[in-house]
This record gives sequence, C-alpha cells and structure tokens, in this order.
Amino acid sequence: MIMKKILLLILYVVIVLEVIGCSKKNQEIDKKVTEDYDKKLVQCLENELGGYLVTEKDYLVEIHLSEIKSNDKGKIAYYKGVYASNHPNNTYVMVFPKNGFFESSVMKDFDKYFYNKFSLYQKYESSLTPTIYIHTPNNDVDLKKIVNNCIAKSNIEEGKSIPNDILDKINDTTKVVIKSNHKELGTISDTTKLTEILNAIKSSKKYGETCLSDNYAFEFEMYDNDNKLIDTIYVWHDGYRLIPKSINGCYYSISNGTDLRKIIEDETEYIFYGIFDYRDDYNQKEQLIYKDSKNSYYLKSDDTNEILIKFMVNNQIMNLKYALENKYISAQKVASEYPDVLIQK
Repeated sequence: MIMKKILLLILYVVIVLEVIGCSKKNQEIDKKVTEDYDKKLVQCLENELGGYLVTEKDYLVEIHLSEIKSNDKGKIAYYKGVYASNHPNNTYVMVFPKNGFFESSVMKDFDKYFYNKFSLYQKYESSLTPTIYIHTPNNDVDLKKIVNNCIAKSNIEEGKSIPNDILDKINDTTKVVIKSNHKELGTISDTTKLTEILNAIKSSKKYGETCLSDNYAFEFEMYDNDNKLIDTIYVWHDGYRLIPKSINGCYYSISNGTDLRKIIEDETEYIFYGIFDYRDDYNQKEQLIYKDSKNSYYLKSDDTNEILIKFMVNNQIMNLKYALENKYISAQKVASEYPDVLIQK
C-alpha cells in the first residue's frame, strides 16, 4: 500500500513536471511570437513620432489598449498609443499583429477609434513595420521618410547600385513619358523634374535577390535629345521600387527619399488613393452627400464615417464626404472608379 502511494506520488510529480515543462515551452513559443518584430525599428519610430506630438509644456500620456479593443488582444504582438498631455488631439497609435498577419477584424477597431475621433488623420501601412495612425494639427507628418530613416538605422546591409553603364546612358535623358498599362499619363521635360527623377534612380540600391511578388505599375520611358528611347524604368506602385528594363533580376529601392508617386501626381492627372469601406450592411438607405452643377452623389450608408478615402502619397485618410466637400478629389472621378460606393445621379 505504501509502495503504491509512493508510485502514485512519483507519477504525480512527473506529470506536474511535464505540465510545467509544456507551459514553459508554450510561454517561450508565445514570447517568440510576440517579439516577432524589429525592436530597434519600433523604438526609433516611437522616438520620432513622439516629437511631433509634444510641445515644451507637454508630456506623453499612454492610451491603454483596452480603450480601443475589448477582444482579440492576444493577436497583437506590439501596441503603443500615446497623446500629448495638454494637446490631446495630438496622438499616435502603432500596432503590429502576431506573425505579421494583419487581420481586418483585428485592425478595424483601430480604424474606428480614429475615424470616429477625427475627420482627417494619417495612416501608414507596411508588412515590415507596425501600422501607424497619427493625428497632428496639420496632418502633414512625412511618415514614409520617418519609416525609411528608421529602417536605414536598423539595417546595416550594404546595397548594390544600378550599373554605371546604364546610369551613364539615362543621364542623357531630355524627356520622360509616363505610362501605366501602356496608356500615356503625361510627359516631363522640365529640367528640374528630370534631374529629380535621375537622382532618384542613381540613388537606388538593391538588397539581396529576394523580391516581393507584386509587379511594377508604371513605365518611365527615357528619351534623348533626338527623341530616341534610351531605356524604360519600371516603377512599382509604392513609388520607391524600380528597375531598368535593360536589367534582369530584383528591383532596386530609392534611397534619397524621393517619392516618384508625388512626381506622377504633380505632372499628370493621376491620383494615388483608395476607398476603405467599413460597412457591415451594404443595404442601407441612400443619402445625398455631395452635389455639383451637373450631378448628385449618394452613399448607401447610415454612418458616412464608415466609408473612408486614403491619399497614398501623404498618408492622409478621411471620410469620403469630407474629402468631396473640401475638394480633395472630384466626385465624378470617385464615382467613375468606385461606382459601387459612390452613386452618381
């Protein structure tokens, strides 16, 4: 009987140790998952963004995650939210999900938190960084520049430049024709703009041979003084990845801070924007949200805050009604490109 009790005690201890071991192992796995982001990059972003919120009389006040989300907290690897003590509308939130997978159901609460508080704010999204939401007095923070600077600080890898023979050839460019899907968007012959484009291309670096699978979106055809095509520069939709047609392999990334999307917008009628629809019910009652001399425009939405527009170059996001009323974009353009969202009558 005593021996039986001893054996049962030993068995119990073994089971407890296994449970503790499994628990510890699970904690280690969970810790590894929750740390699946670049801490050095995140710290740099926190330091940079905080400087845009505070004045000499401010300090940063924490926004607890529970103020934004009541569920799915376990799916978030990193979160940071703060506002300026004396200027509470100066605020930012950064969030990175576990395993880098941004689920719409998880992120929706962060979007809702901002679009219910502000008519206009900024949002930066990337698979490599936390998603950044920020509201400042002018909403003009250069988020792309901040992110690129922080990535550069945390990445010591030396990139490869475009071969000199190709750079020498395109240096003779006197005209650039911009196309998308072989459709001409505009022509650039201004010397200052050409220099800006050439300097961006010359600054481009390639880091390794691993590329994202997305394809380029624009062609920059480079012509010389005799109107002879020198080369075509393929440009990705983010405005900073490119590769000359004459080169095979992975794209190069612009390193001098130039955003070719801005040049495209300045020199053509193309606008980089997207519509974000947060409606749960698409059969809501139509309401008039904008009217011009020719047409009336309607949304099927009880709450117009749920239909947002984002301008990609400056990362500004606002509800669509606000954008139309304040002439950020024409209603006719949105209705023609998103007829299921904005109804023209």
